[in-house]
Amino acid sequence: MTESGMDGGAEREDLVVDGAFGCGYLIRGGSSTAPPEVARWPVQRLGTLTYHLHPRARLHSVVRPHGPGRIVLIGEPVDVQAGLVDAERICGLALDAWESGGVTEAVRYLAYLGGRWTAVLEPAAGDAGVPPELTVVPDCQATQAVFYSTRAGLALGSQPPLVAGAVGSGPDEAAKQMWTDLRAARKKGVIFLPGTMTTHEDVLPLVPNHLLRIRLTGASASVEHERFWPFQNRVERTDTLRVVDEFIDYFREHTRLLTTLGRPVVSLTSGNDSRTTLAAALPHLHDDSFAFTYYNPREGPLGEGPPMDVFIANALAAAVGVQHRVLQWRQPAAGSVFKEIFDRTYPVRRGTTGAAHAMWADLPHDIVHLQSIGAELGTTFYARRTRAGVSPERLLELVTGRSDLDAGMARSAFGDYLDYAQFTTEAIRGYDYHDVFYWEQRMGKWGYQKYQEGDFSHRMLMPFNARGLIEIMQSLPYRDREGKRVLRAMLATVPSLDPDLAERRPAHLADDPAGGAGAEELPITWRDVLAARPHLRPRLRRAAARVRRTTGGVR
Repeated sequence: MTESGMDGGAEREDLVVDGAFGCGYLIRGGSSTAPPEVARWPVQRLGTLTYHLHPRARLHSVVRPHGPGRIVLIGEPVDVQAGLVDAERICGLALDAWESGGVTEAVRYLAYLGGRWTAVLEPAAGDAGVPPELTVVPDCQATQAVFYSTRAGLALGSQPPLVAGAVGSGPDEAAKQMWTDLRAARKKGVIFLPGTMTTHEDVLPLVPNHLLRIRLTGASASVEHERFWPFQNRVERTDTLRVVDEFIDYFREHTRLLTTLGRPVVSLTSGNDSRTTLAAALPHLHDDSFAFTYYNPREGPLGEGPPMDVFIANALAAAVGVQHRVLQWRQPAAGSVFKEIFDRTYPVRRGTTGAAHAMWADLPHDIVHLQSIGAELGTTFYARRTRAGVSPERLLELVTGRSDLDAGMARSAFGDYLDYAQFTTEAIRGYDYHDVFYWEQRMGKWGYQKYQEGDFSHRMLMPFNARGLIEIMQSLPYRDREGKRVLRAMLATVPSLDPDLAERRPAHLADDPAGGAGAEELPITWRDVLAARPHLRPRLRRAAARVRRTTGGVR
């Protein structure tokens, strides 16, 4: 995507509208009003609700005469068990479940859909004077986020500013202070607004594994936030080989279905998660599919990690015959189209823009981007696990990695969250709270922003975003999950991608690809690449000097 010739006219505004809040939505009821951000979005009135849809968003709806009500699905649902990507048919199956087993059965059917979506169930009109109870259900990880407010009528949306604009809410100063405190406590690494906090006052998140029950009464609304998962107690399985087979079959089918939704492209690093996605997607890639890897030039001269990520990803793609592209991580220029897209989407707190800008500027806008975020839901993420029970203090420790922070900060972060999310050991029915917290907080509060980075230009879909898949993975003992047993089994089906079967140094980069008998092959480093390409040395020296100047000499 080029920005040349953009002078602030209609063409520029078209690009901004196409990018800002990409693939998002706003749903209104009661006295809420449409904010300026959605003025050019298509509008549909369905039942008692008004749906404002981003131009690239997809809405599907099914209602039957004398049926229980209307099913609305926004996004790209897939039914792994039935092998379906036809959203109208999936809506019909959800309606079948509603007719046969009530809302509870419909929720259970929806809960096991893959893809990326948000569901709204609106009952048929009942007795006069009794407002119907609407139900809102997110996908497995709430990757298509849901935020809501009843400050003025009802508003639900994919981003807090959309909801805030509909109900007249302003920025939350307490959330701003929490962000400052978290960054002071954790100088580097991921942080996110914890608990129920969002960037705007009176705007709340729908947490993954929960649903909303909504009643509209005239101009006002009431909402209950209710946990629906787990459906049953966790049972640890020792039939490891069967679990592995189930994972491979499920993951392959979910990934295959996602690749049918458009031109599939895989974001690839040297890690096992993205290798696993590539292994499953490989038979279904198109002739014009490719893999890509980010590269931040500021990081390259300072260590071997980022360059090695690029070199290994490139070698992996070459080994399986897939085109590989490198995206230069970079900031957008002041006054540029993408800067306006990003600022419109995040008017209060802005995260890093380098990766999002690189994708918007350098990738085609007609792709389905397979992103491997979420794999650690089924392996492990929080490795330092203790016997300490669930408490605001313990949850803050998981977010910051510190146990010495003020108790008042913990109460501000998570004081109301345990009740809001029914986050107790009894409610999560034998699942480890470290895993559930990662699922519901880190993925629910940090993850959705990563997905938005791709949605600015195309559609990002997650092969690991499937409840049945995560339940299979979490049924294994901790040691097998920590060792990524199922991922390694999937990679063993494509030896070129498997770190256990292939040499760490890719064969096509080795001095002797055949390998001498008894020869010890050392891992390649970026210094080896410089030795082979000495003409790069002056460029790297200049880049390193620039980085040292901009970072005050920090190396």
